[in-house]
Amino acid sequence: MHPHLQIKSTSNDVFLESIISAIESVDCSEYFSNHLGQRQSDQKVIVRMFQSAIRGALEANISSITWELEYCPSKSNRDSIDIFGSNETSLVVIELDKHRADQVAKKFVSRVAILPETKVYYISLCYPGTANMSKPETIKYFGYCANLAKRMNNVYAGFTVEPKT
Repeated sequence: MHPHLQIKSTSNDVFLESIISAIESVDCSEYFSNHLGQRQSDQKVIVRMFQSAIRGALEANISSITWELEYCPSKSNRDSIDIFGSNETSLVVIELDKHRADQVAKKFVSRVAILPETKVYYISLCYPGTANMSKPETIKYFGYCANLAKRMNNVYAGFTVEPKT
């Protein structure tokens, strides 16, 4: 079980491809094979471990970026970015969420709005939630985010983690 790329805003960006490759290399089975039905506090611990694994893969494969967890870009609000990367020319924002279209859209808008005007590589990485959470709707919103990112000269990719069936 690995993250599966659903949508990307461009097909000719070498840096995006390196991010995609690093994310897809992470084995998610130890995190999401049996997390459903567990208490929220236990799920939070699992997601934190997954977040650290993603950061580790990024650090191992993309050394041109400084990677941080729970980065807070603005002192005036408490929004923090799950995984944040930066160098002289770009920013990378990776948000981890359950399959919820409203969360994908809300975080994309808020994070891009509070970041400085520089190229942003925005990644939505969604893992299984409840049966009531619509994965098709989430993927539809990945497409909207990709279109908006392209219009703003940014880059977007949306991933889902597929549970074993």
